[in-house]
Amino acid sequence: MLEKLGLFFDEKVQRLIDSFAYCFKVKITVFSFDMEELIIGLRNPGSHFCQLIQQELRLRYRCCRQDKLMCERCERKQEPLVYHCHAGPVETVMPIKINGVLIGYAMLGQFRTQKALSENILREWSGVKLEPEQLKNAFLELPFFDKPTLDNMLRLFSAQIAFIVTSEYIRVRRPELAEQVIHWVEAHMADKTELDLDNVAAAMSRSRSTISHSIKRQLGLSFKQLCIITRIQRFESIIAADPYISIQDAALKVGYEDPFYFSRVYKKVRLTPPVTFIKSIREGKTLEDGFTFFGEPPALS
Repeated sequence: MLEKLGLFFDEKVQRLIDSFAYCFKVKITVFSFDMEELIIGLRNPGSHFCQLIQQELRLRYRCCRQDKLMCERCERKQEPLVYHCHAGPVETVMPIKINGVLIGYAMLGQFRTQKALSENILREWSGVKLEPEQLKNAFLELPFFDKPTLDNMLRLFSAQIAFIVTSEYIRVRRPELAEQVIHWVEAHMADKTELDLDNVAAAMSRSRSTISHSIKRQLGLSFKQLCIITRIQRFESIIAADPYISIQDAALKVGYEDPFYFSRVYKKVRLTPPVTFIKSIREGKTLEDGFTFFGEPPALS
């Protein structure tokens, strides 16, 4: 089963994805088969237009739902899909397979093939008494591709994904016991009654001591420490995906009903409160970390 397999990316994958996103001014996201974000080109939080749609209209749930539906359709058709998202921009998603087995999806998007913004989304925008010109201008900031340019860009993107796979920059193997425990914790972290050493031992058909010793040997952590760190990492992923979600709601998604207790736990591990991390995400301070720019490229026409 794929859920018992580990997925590993060579660092070259991030560089290739970053380079493509940089040249075409698009957002690229690599998802696992269960829609976990694995790689984001340039760590791009999304276009100004999409941020307005998600934050001002509070429609991020619609974006996430559509991503999932398009990936599911892509899996059924076993071929790339190109489509207009609910707000108007164009996106494409293609399956990533190794030896014929689906291991994830590559999504490229937030560009346009039309000059005018959708009237439907404009009506929603105006319905909450926001200035239409603000949304129109943000839409026009998206890169515009005519059909020949779009066809060639998608051909290059498809070739890049095929190159990444055939060059074995993505590898799949069965994880060791500690990694299996991590996967189990990630799947059950929202249910505090499930997140127990006895439960994970029963799920793995191993003894409590075997689980504990394996985690300590491979990770240098106790089971409790592993649960805390895994939950904090998931909390940070949730914030990165939706910077305007409340600490309470994000903490609840990772199994903490008391946001104040979670904040204390977070600060003990990260040495700063969660509001500091949230502020850095909202201000976009992590966007260009680890990526070196050599001058600005010419603007796309």
